[in-house]
Amino acid sequence: MITIKNIVLSVLIAYTGLFAVEFEKYAGEFLSLGAGSRATGMAGAYVAVANDVTAGYWNPAGLIDAKPAEVVFMHSKQFISSVQYNLLAASSDMKDGSAIGISFLYLTMNGISDTRDAYDEIAQKPDYSKIKEFNAGDYVFLVTYAKPYNDKLSYGMNIKLISRAYEVESALGLGFDIGLKYRMYDNLFIGAMFKDVTSSIMTWSTGKKDLITPSIRTGISYLLAWDRFNLTFQPALDLNIMFEDREYAAQYNIGPISFDTFAGIEVAYKNTLALRAGYDDLNRFNTGIGVKIPKMAFDYSFTAGQSDLGDVQRITFHLTFDHTIF
Repeated sequence: MITIKNIVLSVLIAYTGLFAVEFEKYAGEFLSLGAGSRATGMAGAYVAVANDVTAGYWNPAGLIDAKPAEVVFMHSKQFISSVQYNLLAASSDMKDGSAIGISFLYLTMNGISDTRDAYDEIAQKPDYSKIKEFNAGDYVFLVTYAKPYNDKLSYGMNIKLISRAYEVESALGLGFDIGLKYRMYDNLFIGAMFKDVTSSIMTWSTGKKDLITPSIRTGISYLLAWDRFNLTFQPALDLNIMFEDREYAAQYNIGPISFDTFAGIEVAYKNTLALRAGYDDLNRFNTGIGVKIPKMAFDYSFTAGQSDLGDVQRITFHLTFDHTIF
């Protein structure tokens, strides 16, 4: 049986001796693009908020607070629309009070020109008829399990399968995440996500291995209701702690430990119309809007670009059910 003691022990074992391991930085960067337009509209300050099917990505413990069953699809374009990033996920309650979910995230780039065999040595110029195109993609499949420990604390776990496919090589990987969510008071939530707790190893077809190092993401959120005007306010703050010696690539660092912050807020009217905003770890402004009707919700988020790579827009379609689907 999974217990809080076992979870804490697993985390401590995973982090013991971490700094003695050699690894390449940023191996898991493609796993940090977010999931769901509600969360990204709040700049990713979602670890303590997570209460829907996207909790499998943000904090598996939050899956306990999802509806009896949910399905979500997200589509986004990045880097001047050249990169497509999508999410398809589903979750369901179980009879014993636990919850399970599956999530599939895929990042693809299509129509990449392959010019390796296109140079004509005799004519000493490129032969454009020999230029081929190929697609590249990163794929992540999550299986999530969550269970309440008591009426205030829940815990959850991900099994994470990773696949990276390029024209010349490919990679497979396996990882595990652990999440905790605690209701300190009626409307005050604290969350923690221990990502890649045992270090996720990706093995390439060339024999090379990449190590995705463990990280810790904590968060706090408070839900404030203004009943007179049928409004709710939910500010949230996340702190991401990484151990890759990122130095100037992070907001703050102490030796090999780096820290990034995320701050966001959601203002909702009658739980039907929501406006969101926040700043992420790259100091980008994020905003979004959500419309909810019975059994269905539509969310949109926008991240302002800071370079020629352009802005990021995401749309999410969300279905909820009153009965389980698994």
